[in-house]
Amino acid sequence: MPDNPCFENFHFSPKKGLFYCVVYLNPGDYHRIHSPADWNILVRRHFSGRLYPLNERAIRTIRNLYIENERVILEGLWLEGFMALAAIGDTNIGSIELFIEPELHTNRPRKKFLHSEPPEERIYECEGLGRMLKKGDELGAFNMGSTVVLVFQAPISKLHEGDSFQEFRFCVGRGDRIRVGEALGRWHSS
Repeated sequence: MPDNPCFENFHFSPKKGLFYCVVYLNPGDYHRIHSPADWNILVRRHFSGRLYPLNERAIRTIRNLYIENERVILEGLWLEGFMALAAIGDTNIGSIELFIEPELHTNRPRKKFLHSEPPEERIYECEGLGRMLKKGDELGAFNMGSTVVLVFQAPISKLHEGDSFQEFRFCVGRGDRIRVGEALGRWHSS
């Protein structure tokens, strides 16, 4: 869990798991990012970085690729707990636009340091509401192909009416093309 005062009263539940989904955007794909759920964004971090390609070959051959490249990470809470969304820049692109924060500028020239720079951080009113988004709200965009990584908490065994259990399962699989509005996953009864 992030070391941030916005999250100090938040605790992980043993009945919830941490899930992730990596969505690679080819150059010909739709390049807008939409909110995956109703959630409250509390923190934004911008990490300057490299702009390596994000294709399958690069993922296999470049160590720590997702943490080397320029990225913007949003962290917050949704109905089931923690959620983070990372928009990761790609070769010659790196231009990540956030509609909730239009003044953020990415892909700026930077000095080459031996060690990486700390991220530029913005806390969205942790005492208040933060930045509330509804499922499907337009959140940001890339100016070409790139990648979105979504990390979130969801039930792994939730007692439901009639003593049945519910758990989260993805509706999409590796290599599936995802369309705007399509569910990434659902709760299933067992």
